[in-house]
Amino acid sequence: MNADAVSKIFSEFDDLTSKSEDANVQFLIRAIKLHAELTNARLVSLEQAMLALLKK
Repeated sequence: MNADAVSKIFSEFDDLTSKSEDANVQFLIRAIKLHAELTNARLVSLEQAMLALLKK
């Protein structure tokens, strides 16, 4: 998945948050987005490490 696709997904989280009137739902969406961002960062690191190993 490229960076533009990931950015689009993250912006959809923001859109969902802004559409919700319930503070609990907003909190839950933000928590899910944070988890997705962390997972994405970890996967990018893993991908870079694997590419570096393949180049050796």
